[in-house]
Amino acid sequence: MQAARLVDRAAPSGLRVHVSGRIVLFITLMVAAGILLAAGAMLVPIRAPLLPAPERFRYLWVAVAASLAVIAVDAAWITAMVIRWRRQPQAPRAAMSAAGTVHIEDAGSRGPRAWLAPLAVLRPELVPARLIAITGATALGMVIGATMLGLPAWAIVSAGLLPWVPLMFVEGIRKYQHYGMYALFGAIALLQAGHLGEHTVQVIQVFVFNGDLSRAHGVFGQLDFETVHFLWDGLVWIGLGALLLRFGTTNRWLWVAFIAASFHEVEHLYLMFVYKANIDFYVNGGFEGVMGFGGVVGSPFFRPYMHFAYNACVIIPLLFAFWDQTVRVYRSTILQRA
Repeated sequence: MQAARLVDRAAPSGLRVHVSGRIVLFITLMVAAGILLAAGAMLVPIRAPLLPAPERFRYLWVAVAASLAVIAVDAAWITAMVIRWRRQPQAPRAAMSAAGTVHIEDAGSRGPRAWLAPLAVLRPELVPARLIAITGATALGMVIGATMLGLPAWAIVSAGLLPWVPLMFVEGIRKYQHYGMYALFGAIALLQAGHLGEHTVQVIQVFVFNGDLSRAHGVFGQLDFETVHFLWDGLVWIGLGALLLRFGTTNRWLWVAFIAASFHEVEHLYLMFVYKANIDFYVNGGFEGVMGFGGVVGSPFFRPYMHFAYNACVIIPLLFAFWDQTVRVYRSTILQRA
């Protein structure tokens, strides 16, 4: 009870500052990313075919159909979430609402450590620190060895990641046993952050190779084709929908990430259709999609910049959402122990 009262005494003014500060940070990050991408698009245009103006609208109906399909699925997710919310008993519903809106404690009263305390939820539970250190040394040695052997970038990165897979799997199962869907939340956030990293490398390659798109395929260039992008981003969209069904009533940033992923999914539904239906149209400029430069709707951003922006619009609010959910899990753990 004492822990519960501590949570309930959180200052509303502190909450307002916390929320407004998060919004300002989000807007700042998005504006900065937009400025950088706009500057890059002007300084380093992509050297790739562009469709003639009349040809860009050949598959306009596909873009409209993709938009309607995504809207229909999103509406189904939201309806399911509302039905689930209404079926819950009143008491648990009030508790969930309080958990979603109450801040742990005014940060000014306890200092920076109060903000870092929820990280305890993410610490390893089964894997000992010694094994983590050994795995880190092994990964470093494999990266050095792969580099000395002159292996391609994808092999070097894979060598550094593979030793961590068993540890992440074991800890992921443990987190799922303790926290359920929260473990899936963390997995999606981690994988999507890595996906943004791949798009970041691609944009850097565009700069380095002066807009030559044939040499800008990221680290794992063998996977840079439409089917992989379609499956990956589709699974992220579906995964965020599942998270929204579970956490959407209390986690507002998750809505922002889900909306951004929905826009991204429209793009990949269109691109996948064009890629399969008319490969000549695709390679001669149709790969710009809906919003890319020279696409159906079009924008100042060529495809690499546009898809970097899509993924940034997903991952930034998703990380905010994951942190907020981590705080809630931490607070719930404290209350259970009390």
